[in-house]
Amino acid sequence: MTKHFFRFILVCVLISQGYSFAQDTISPPNPGGITKVYISMIINNISEINAANQTVTADIVLSARWNDPRLKNESKGNIVVSADKIWDPFLTFTNRLNITKSFPENFTILNDGTVLYFQRIFGSFTQVLQFKDFPFDEQQFKIRILDITLNPNDVILEPDPIRQSGLGKDITLADWNIEKWSFENSLFTIMENSPERSTLLFTIYAKRESGYYMLIFFIPLVLIITMSLLAFWLPANLSASQITVGTTSMLTLIAYRFIVVANLPKISYMTRMDIFILGSSVLIFLTLLESVITSTLANKGRNELAQKYDNNCRWIFPLLYLILGLSAFIL
Repeated sequence: MTKHFFRFILVCVLISQGYSFAQDTISPPNPGGITKVYISMIINNISEINAANQTVTADIVLSARWNDPRLKNESKGNIVVSADKIWDPFLTFTNRLNITKSFPENFTILNDGTVLYFQRIFGSFTQVLQFKDFPFDEQQFKIRILDITLNPNDVILEPDPIRQSGLGKDITLADWNIEKWSFENSLFTIMENSPERSTLLFTIYAKRESGYYMLIFFIPLVLIITMSLLAFWLPANLSASQITVGTTSMLTLIAYRFIVVANLPKISYMTRMDIFILGSSVLIFLTLLESVITSTLANKGRNELAQKYDNNCRWIFPLLYLILGLSAFIL
């Protein structure tokens, strides 16, 4: 009732000013046909990528335009109306969590019936990320926009050939190197067995900057592993010292594992870092086991055999760590 009232007021005002709008401006512009809506999207900035929650927080500049023949007019200037006065596409993001809009929901009508919409949006968007290659992974950050209508064939979204889409020149994406981006048509189904809908998908292809993880995680891990190998250089009769070195290395490695887990979601597969830490844990446990064996041999007076085991392990274990590192991070 309220919407029809506003429509009546709008028509009266336009007629009084000499405009020749059609009376029905609320229903779709092309009944039984297709309305093309041209979209431009600029990712002005990405303030946060939360890998643990699998979300991206972005600042987006969005514009849309379409033509409504019923709104042709002879006005000397553009006409600005609110959302309840004319038909407009119900644009939304399929993967949004929460968003805020900076500008009022107003539309600008040109003389030829073209309707312009402009909005700046800030919010969080869910992402499906793959961490198998972490911390050397490459990710695709996606933001999908679609029109929700009762009939998905009424509206087709197209990239705007006039207003350019892309990334803001001052975009800051910490810990990531942007390789390329795309903004293109992509059919989408809201749920299984539902009809396909016209959507536009903005995709940012980025590669993680692994330098931070090399400095904070990998280099200290190498030092921990080196510390565990010192057990082979201690005399076999110093069993307490050997076992202490192995135990300390194991506990430190477990603590590092918890730090890595805190930066990732609860995933059902192992990352490259997981493989390296788990493999290192097994090797450190074997180091501890070897220390117990050599200490037992030394206590039984078999010092030569215990020393022989230590001497062999001095090159066997570094070789095993080298194979582990190549398997985890290169192969």
